[in-house]
Amino acid sequence: MASVFHRLSFQSAALAAGLLAGVAGAESAAAQQTPDPAAGRTAYEQSCARCHGDQGHGDGVDAKRFYPRPRDLTKGIYKFRSTASGTPPTDQDLFATITYGLPGSNMPDWQHLDEQTRWNLVAYLKSLSPVFQDTPPIPVEVAPDPGASRADAAKGKQLYVQLGCAACHGALGRANGTSAAGLVDDWGMPIRPADLTQGWALRGGHDPHAILLRVVAGIDGTGMPSYADALSKEDAWHLAYYVASLQEAPHWNVIANVAHVRGTLPAAPEDPAWAAAERSDLRLRNAVTHDGDWAQPPTVRAVAVQALTNGEAVAFRVSWDDPVENREAASDAFALLLKPAGGEGDVVTLQAWPYHGAPALDALYWSAQTGRIGEGIANSFDWLRAANGALIPLAGQAQYQNGRWTLVLQRALHPEQPAAGGLMDAHGLTAVAVAVWDGSNPSARAISPWLDLRLQPTTHSHKD
Repeated sequence: MASVFHRLSFQSAALAAGLLAGVAGAESAAAQQTPDPAAGRTAYEQSCARCHGDQGHGDGVDAKRFYPRPRDLTKGIYKFRSTASGTPPTDQDLFATITYGLPGSNMPDWQHLDEQTRWNLVAYLKSLSPVFQDTPPIPVEVAPDPGASRADAAKGKQLYVQLGCAACHGALGRANGTSAAGLVDDWGMPIRPADLTQGWALRGGHDPHAILLRVVAGIDGTGMPSYADALSKEDAWHLAYYVASLQEAPHWNVIANVAHVRGTLPAAPEDPAWAAAERSDLRLRNAVTHDGDWAQPPTVRAVAVQALTNGEAVAFRVSWDDPVENREAASDAFALLLKPAGGEGDVVTLQAWPYHGAPALDALYWSAQTGRIGEGIANSFDWLRAANGALIPLAGQAQYQNGRWTLVLQRALHPEQPAAGGLMDAHGLTAVAVAVWDGSNPSARAISPWLDLRLQPTTHSHKD
């Protein structure tokens, strides 16, 4: 993850090229050879058309699988710029997006393309929309960075409230504000405010300078306006540093270690025993329809997983941000999935499960509607949602606070029921994955990749 943060910091620096002389080398290199739009078109057809479409309308063959949708480049509306709202990005803005991509989306970085090719792409992209000929870019003006030591966190928090940021982003930045639901972008697609605690998903960059640009330039095409006229240049930095302070560092682990404790396992989300449990974060993606299309944009973007064992059973604590607490028929829900004992076949990705011939999965399932936690062998998510009362009961608790669910669930390492319950290997790895339902967005089931759990021998004292 350090490499991603490193990349993001360079991206935000590049985005500020028109304001801070940080990319003079790149500009001088570009000047050595005039960008060639024709060569850019060739590069576009090879690298960009599958998503953005042959003519740049955002309708490529892969577009329907992605959220957010690929940009319609003919509109000339770009979200991440160092320019005033309503004006196009600078050449350097476009170059930076091509070079470093947009984290939190399916727009990758193209650093493997040589620099001249990337500049050729910039020239070609500008030819797709008349806005670049009709409207000059107007770089936003910013004050010198005061640095973290001089940033006023209290002032930044006050501005966050005064400007109404919490109405969309929530008091703690968890995207659970009262105005968060029902938003659409200029293309009619439903959108969600950014979860400011998830800096890794902020597509324009997560550091204070990148956040400052979003505050003063706005994000055109969305409900995020420019606040350039609403606060001073100095106050903009205080707000940016405060927003950056809301971020929670992610823990992207390929293998999650399950610590050992003596005695009974913790049953409550706030039990101090969880301090001994390693945290692993899982990024989520939406399930897709049978034709490969997105049903709805994702609401839940990540789940944090912790696990403890006493050698006989395992306790999981999982948490995720959800804008609204739903306990009605279309309720919030969660499933932790394992491969059943003796099962045949692998599920490479849960996005398309259950497909024809797919194996069943052992599911630990919780529903906010009933409050019950149970386990069963599921051949589909629909069966699981409908069969909550028929599942083998499990112990656990759930709580919802400030836009975040925290759930604890326990089960035996080698359960007697269900008969094909997945076994957790005390000397190897056990693959698990999660599914999350947001009751406010029930067709947008969120799915994680598989995570390997390793039961490590380190023992911590708990309750006897």
